Amino acid sequence: KEKEQLRKEKEQLRTEKEQLREEKLILLRKSQPSVVGSSSSASISLAPNLRDFEVGEIVPPMDVPPPSMEANRPMFIDDQWLNDAIERISSEYSIEDTPTYRVSPLAFVRCSRGGKTRALNEIAPLLKKRLGAAVIFVSFNDYSQISKWEKADPIAALCRRIAFEARLDRSAQFNSFSNANVTAYHIIEWLKETNCILLIDVLNVLLSGATNCDLFGEFLKNTFLKKSNRYFAFSSHVVGTTSQLSDYMDSPSNRTVGICELPLVHHVVDAATIFGWEDLNAKEMIYYGLIPALIYEAHLSKTTNNSGYLPLERRDAAITLCEKTGLVTNESVVELLSSFITGDKRSIPPPLHELMNTGEQGLLRWIPFHMMEALICFSERLNKELKMIVKSIVSLFHKFVDDQHLSDKAWESLF
Repeated sequence: KEKEQLRKEKEQLRTEKEQLREEKLILLRKSQPSVVGSSSSASISLAPNLRDFEVGEIVPPMDVPPPSMEANRPMFIDDQWLNDAIERISSEYSIEDTPTYRVSPLAFVRCSRGGKTRALNEIAPLLKKRLGAAVIFVSFNDYSQISKWEKADPIAALCRRIAFEARLDRSAQFNSFSNANVTAYHIIEWLKETNCILLIDVLNVLLSGATNCDLFGEFLKNTFLKKSNRYFAFSSHVVGTTSQLSDYMDSPSNRTVGICELPLVHHVVDAATIFGWEDLNAKEMIYYGLIPALIYEAHLSKTTNNSGYLPLERRDAAITLCEKTGLVTNESVVELLSSFITGDKRSIPPPLHELMNTGEQGLLRWIPFHMMEALICFSERLNKELKMIVKSIVSLFHKFVDDQHLSDKAWESLF
């Protein structure tokens, strides 16, 4: 009886908390983005004067066009993977939230330049064709990068980009919407009862350092998840975004976020043909983590003698952050080395997560191209014995990938 009473009390507390969140969200819909819930006066002062926004500036949801894809880039994603991903989205899209079943959004997690954006771009038109729903792709990268002041109100930041993707004037650039006062109320009224799927590129960029994230999670859940024929999926550089978002949507967390592993390249001949890399070999593919986009960028770097294609700045920034925040110690590096076998994210300093590949169960896999640079930098901070071990590992990996004779010795000495 005591257990049953405790269960009822916990359920009552959860219901009251959800009601409180709903009340906050109603207030938020009618509030101005730059000041809502911001605890930082600095955030407010950085905000521009927001212009009025009218729904007449955008087309109906069903008329929003699919994202454009970069021309002349090879096909990174095979039909089987696309079909499987669309099937996963379609099955959740048609379900409504119930007290016993929580609809799970889907995450595509991988390192920078790992093919996340391309995957969402490929999925969007196929979803629209299959489900007959509005499909809206938004990005917090490239042409619509997040501004610091927007972190005070992530809902408005998202709504602003939804409005931009639905703009009536297709020649308009994002700067014409970057100071638009687009609220949750605008988007909810615009959508009405339209069947809709929202695809968010690099959601982690928005959530990192943002405030009011619980309200953001509530908005996403209520607008794009709880109803049948509504859904959202997102990409992220780091697997931690999935647990973050789960907590923001339902706390205590009882809503999981599914992870869809992005495709890998497993056949040398196929990869060599697709990327036009005639002398590509299996060792080079493994060195670049079997990641199609990264192999392609590596080939461009070699053929053009320009390293700018590879995500070196993000890698260097992640390594520097580890060093500056005291995450590089003898003990932490031993843990890091163990993750090569276990894939346990708890053994890996958080800034390095975005240099890894992420599997279905949230296990992290090394991308040697990134990790060797991290180990080289970290080795200078280690004791003599561990420094020697780490440098030996790096040396073996380099010999492994540089061996032009494709001999078994390079494989054997490394493993």
